[in-house]
Amino acid sequence: QALADNPSSASLEGFLWPDSYQKTASTDPSQIVAEALVEMQQHLTTDIRNGFATQGLSVYQGVTIASIVEQEVPGQSDRNQVAQIFLKRLQIGMPLGSDVTAYYAAAQAGAAPSLSYDSPYNTLLHTGLPPSPIGIVSVGSLEAVAHPANTDWLYFVTGDNGTTHYAQTLQQHNANVSEYCQKLCTQD
Repeated sequence: QALADNPSSASLEGFLWPDSYQKTASTDPSQIVAEALVEMQQHLTTDIRNGFATQGLSVYQGVTIASIVEQEVPGQSDRNQVAQIFLKRLQIGMPLGSDVTAYYAAAQAGAAPSLSYDSPYNTLLHTGLPPSPIGIVSVGSLEAVAHPANTDWLYFVTGDNGTTHYAQTLQQHNANVSEYCQKLCTQD
């Protein structure tokens, strides 16, 4: 079952496979949840599970990172690169630094979107993984975490035109932000 590896306190966040389920108004919600969990289990293939293990991750941790990757970048090649960055940051004890986790943290508390909202979910402020996934995942984000790119990037920024730029150093990253991200990077 999809939830077998989850902590007992875990919610269903990130483990309900996103799909269109043909039901009627009288369908019991638990039936829809059960079907979404079965779908998720089918996508947590042996290859995905083994890939997570190769990265030193439990299934729960792999899905958590995949949920962040899912929201950070839309393209598969970018997902593989961003997954590599998050895995490397996790390995060296560097904060993941994901804006989407900060926004999730604020939304969970009913606060306005903010990069500075202090919560264990805010990976701009805290090292390690957030306590749980922050949203849905796709096959692409699961595969990206199971089989990340083989690079040594530590930073990325998606520019105003949707193109993602990578850097090895903070100085290079700041130059990318200055050059490519005038609008999106000034939002809090």
